[in-house]
Amino acid sequence: MTLVVGEVRKLLTIRTALWFGLASVALAVLNVVIVSLASGTLDEVSEKEEALGGMPLLLLFFGLVAVTAEYRHHTAAPAVLMSGRDPGAVVAARLVATVVVGLGLAVVTTGASFALGVPILAAHHPGPDLTAAQLIPLAGGCVLAGFLSVLVGAALGGLVRNQIAALVAGIVVYFVAPSLIGMINTSAVDYTPFGSVQVLTRGVHGAAHSVPASALALAAWAAGLAILAVFAERRRDLG
Repeated sequence: MTLVVGEVRKLLTIRTALWFGLASVALAVLNVVIVSLASGTLDEVSEKEEALGGMPLLLLFFGLVAVTAEYRHHTAAPAVLMSGRDPGAVVAARLVATVVVGLGLAVVTTGASFALGVPILAAHHPGPDLTAAQLIPLAGGCVLAGFLSVLVGAALGGLVRNQIAALVAGIVVYFVAPSLIGMINTSAVDYTPFGSVQVLTRGVHGAAHSVPASALALAAWAAGLAILAVFAERRRDLG
């Protein structure tokens, strides 16, 4: 717990979370304004949900940058030596701290999108307004998608360590790989991290699996990558 608290303080001190939080909120607000006001008439529930959902891409990059910054600035090895703990334990603490802060960012981003988007949709579009029974699961899916995207990014950062290479890996995992998989099996795309995020945020309709199944698929990706990152760190030299 001490390691986690220290990593959380470090993240907040260097203001990485602040800048990514501001950028993520700005992107969410821009998305909801553009989709709600410039995409024609949204008169179906699914269309209105899609307008609010957005895409937690910046939260993925927050996880990547937060973890790889340790290697970029050559502070990863000193952190292990000063803690007196196993390198894997330090990385695990760093991942936990990153997703704790990332959860806060996901909540704030989703809240900003809904606070602005719900009134706009009610005022400018016909058809039924979104009810609390529809908004609450959607908000939960958006927060969960953002939270798990942070963990996917953080785990990729821990595996790759190089910041630029990790950013490229994140783009490949979220965008390139699903396109290649879709050429072979369209329904399999829904089981990729990108496909699961799309289902959770209502960015796609008629998916091959349900929202709970998408949550489990994305959680499996995040947990699997995180475990690999911890074990990989244990096998590396501190230098």
